Amino acid sequence: MEKVKDLILYQVATDRNYKVGDKLVFDKFTPNGQFSRVFKTPFKLDGKRPCDILYNIAGHRFKRLKKNQLYELAHILEYYDVFVKELALEEVRSESFADYPSRLHCMYLSISKDIALQNIEAMAKNREKKGSQFQAVAVKLNGKIFKAGKFYMSRESESYEQYKEKSYSYWVQKDLKDEEVKEVLFEGEAEIVEIIKEIKVKNKYNRNK
Repeated sequence: MEKVKDLILYQVATDRNYKVGDKLVFDKFTPNGQFSRVFKTPFKLDGKRPCDILYNIAGHRFKRLKKNQLYELAHILEYYDVFVKELALEEVRSESFADYPSRLHCMYLSISKDIALQNIEAMAKNREKKGSQFQAVAVKLNGKIFKAGKFYMSRESESYEQYKEKSYSYWVQKDLKDEEVKEVLFEGEAEIVEIIKEIKVKNKYNRNK
């Protein structure tokens, strides 16, 4: 963790409609997108518990899920993995690294413009949400940052205790070279200083738009 003043880093924002000069504050009272994914994602399929649906299918020879339901079930399982991982990371941070930026309240940034441009293309390509807007932006930062990358917490469907054990390795990282950094967590005051690239994505299934 390090304190920064007027440091320029980069972000890919989703549906933010940022303008140059916009100022933002990230602190313990600021829930970010990761906070919403962890605490506001319901783990239901068509209003039912996925396990009940699967138990019912397993008990009937000819019942099956439609393709879109299978994708939705996969998303539910992935978000549950995110939920377990992020809670473990936050518990370890609050207990042993309390002055570090929280992953649930920070701004996520890239170390270089090239990485941000790669990320915006990948995110736009993989997203089908109607009207989604992606922006690669340069951000001036005043506050504190934490760099991670040499040890990266990927989603591996581990138990809560296993994620906690790995969380210590995540939070003790320091002195990384730029090429080792995969994500930067920021807490403090941020200002949008440049809109580098914008991409708007339409739902390919909506032919009338």
